Amino acid sequence: MHGVINLLKPPGMTSHDAVAFVRRALHIKRVGHTGTLDPAAAGVLPICVGQATRLAEYLQAGRKTYLAEATFGYETDTLDGVGQTVREGDPSGVTLDAMRGALEAFRGEIEQVPPAFSAIKRDGQKLYDLARAGQLDESELSPRRVTIYDVQPTRFVPGVAGERLRALIHVECSSGTYIRSLVRDVGRALGCGATMTFLVRLQSGSFSIEDAVTLEDIAADPQAVLLPLRAVLRGLALPMATDDAAARTLAQGQRINVAEMPFSSREAAPLPALLIIESASGSIVALAAPVPGAAVWYKPEKVLILEP
Repeated sequence: MHGVINLLKPPGMTSHDAVAFVRRALHIKRVGHTGTLDPAAAGVLPICVGQATRLAEYLQAGRKTYLAEATFGYETDTLDGVGQTVREGDPSGVTLDAMRGALEAFRGEIEQVPPAFSAIKRDGQKLYDLARAGQLDESELSPRRVTIYDVQPTRFVPGVAGERLRALIHVECSSGTYIRSLVRDVGRALGCGATMTFLVRLQSGSFSIEDAVTLEDIAADPQAVLLPLRAVLRGLALPMATDDAAARTLAQGQRINVAEMPFSSREAAPLPALLIIESASGSIVALAAPVPGAAVWYKPEKVLILEP
């Protein structure tokens, strides 16, 4: 039983709880997710099953798409709606044009300070554990380079009758981007503060919310919603070839010459950083990486031995 379940995670559930749910439903221990989605957030959370867990790093590396609600005029310690307010500001002068201008400044490759309340580890400890213990300050956090491919407001709700100014923001970004941090930084750029009050992940790599399944779907027929490994590999958009001899050679830890192999969607040059080689029966699937300085020679990066 190897593959991925494209879970529509509900708000209020941790990624760890989602993995535990799938373990119980499938009666299998080897289950993992492809990157934490905050408990308060909803949306796409790919769950790897069986040997697909060995592909998690590649699945996690894909682009992400989110729809976030930003509420202006205050900021919390957790940067979302469940935290404690730590500062407030006046958003009355914020207009849609001003917001668009602020968002535009974050487009492209940027340096982003992650939230203090996050699962990032420092000296073996998760930041949120240090933050809860009062042992961490935002000034101690190191910025990380991330890429915002596209960001724009899709709805602007002016604050009236005592309600706060809110906006829905559509974001396409690289793996490792924190939308909470983006909302915080936009609020600071506008001089009034902002907090992320809702988040839904619409896309994670090749997995989209339109094709996601619910917890109820999994409970009803878990095997029916398990995407087979071959479909998952196709989603990586890597050149693939079927070659029994090459698959066996890689499974033995040896390198192969790929000069004459019939890859699908193969670029003329240069050869990509990863290739997928499978046996005719599909019982061996290998990801192969270039041997440094050896041109068309590739070595095994990941080898998956599957049941016939």
